[in-house]
Amino acid sequence: MAVKNAKKILSLKHRKGREAEGKFMIEGIRLAEEALESDAIVDQLVFDREAIRGDIRLQEMVSKAADMKIPIQQTDRRALKHMGEYENPEGVLGVVRTADWDRDTVLKGEAPLLLLDQLRDPNNLGLMQRTAEAAGAGGVFLSGGSVELYNPKVVRASRGSIFRMPTFRSVDLAILLGELRDAGVQVLCADLEGTSYREVVADSRLAFLMGNETFGVDSEIRALAQQSVTIPISTGVNSLNVAVAAGVLLFHFR
Repeated sequence: MAVKNAKKILSLKHRKGREAEGKFMIEGIRLAEEALESDAIVDQLVFDREAIRGDIRLQEMVSKAADMKIPIQQTDRRALKHMGEYENPEGVLGVVRTADWDRDTVLKGEAPLLLLDQLRDPNNLGLMQRTAEAAGAGGVFLSGGSVELYNPKVVRASRGSIFRMPTFRSVDLAILLGELRDAGVQVLCADLEGTSYREVVADSRLAFLMGNETFGVDSEIRALAQQSVTIPISTGVNSLNVAVAAGVLLFHFR
C-alpha cells in the first residue's frame, strides 16, 4: 500500500527538508507515545501492519491516534524501513510539527534556564533537554552554530523531552545575556577556571551558560556572565561531559 505524503516524509531525513516543511520525523514506540501524550502536533502516523497484530502498545496507539483524529496509515515493514532510519523498525513512525514556543513567557518565568554556546553533539543536546526537564528548568537557548535542534539523534536522545522542553534556536547569546542581566537573573558560566560550584551563593533566578564540547564558551560571551563556576574533578581527568556537567549544576541549585 502506498503511503500518503511518502516523498515529504522522506524529505524529513534531511535538514533542508525539515526546515522547508517545518516538521520532523519520529520513530519508535516510545517517542510516538510521548508525542501523543504531549501538546505536540502530530500530522501523521504510519504503522507496520504486521507489527500491530502482535503488539498491544501499537494497537493502543492506533486506537488513541484515531480518537485524536490523527491521520493513520498502515504499510509493510520494508516500506517503513525505507522511510525511516532505524535498521530494525519498531512498527511506527510519525510526522510532528516543529514547536513554536513563547520566548517571553519563558523569560518571565521563575525556573532556571540553560544557555548553550555552539553545542555540536546531537546526543548531548538531547540529553540536556531531558535533564533540563527533569530538573525543572524553564527553557533551553541554543546559539547560532549549534547542532540542529531536530536532528534525528537529538530527537531520540531527548526521550520525548523535545516535545515539552521549550527550546529556542539560533539565539544571539550576547543580547539574551543583556536581557537576563536587566531582569536580575544570575548567569553562571561553566568554566574549568571558575569558582567551585559548591561555594556559589545563589540569591536569585539562575541561568547556566555551557559551551562547546571542545572549546567551552566563547571568551566574549563568557565575559558577560556574572560568575564562572567549575565542578571539581579527580586528578588526571581532563573534563566532564558537558551534558553531565549541566546535570550536576541544574540539580545542585534546584
